[in-house]
Amino acid sequence: MIIKNVKGWCKTTKNFIYSIATGLFILITLGLFALGPAFYIVNPYQFYFLAAIFLAYFFGFLPALIFALSGTLFANYWFVFPFGKFVFNFQDLQVWALNFLVGFACIILIEYLQRERYKSKLLLLVSNTRYLILLHRDNELMNILKKENNV
Repeated sequence: MIIKNVKGWCKTTKNFIYSIATGLFILITLGLFALGPAFYIVNPYQFYFLAAIFLAYFFGFLPALIFALSGTLFANYWFVFPFGKFVFNFQDLQVWALNFLVGFACIILIEYLQRERYKSKLLLLVSNTRYLILLHRDNELMNILKKENNV
């Protein structure tokens, strides 16, 4: 069965979603700066992708993708040596591509599962409504038959 409004599983407003994403971005960035270069040289992208996965779970694909891309660009600029420059050597590109592919796969799978969950909720509501309509109609028919048969 094709359900056309299954993309609308997240009912949260865009302003709230992007304010949460901005706050999360600032929190992760301040946390990485506070932990120092010994920590963020080893893990420049992981926390941004982890936060993007949580955003995908609660708010959908597009906010998570925007967060992941902006977070990795920001992390590449500030947390990957040479700091303050966009320089991609082969090893940095490998690390970025691996993190991006794993994070993107998680985001896609979470979005798919959320849509299927929402679809099953809609189908459950439809089947429950049809059952109640059938039950109501059946009771009406029974009452009519009782009146006709003087029971």
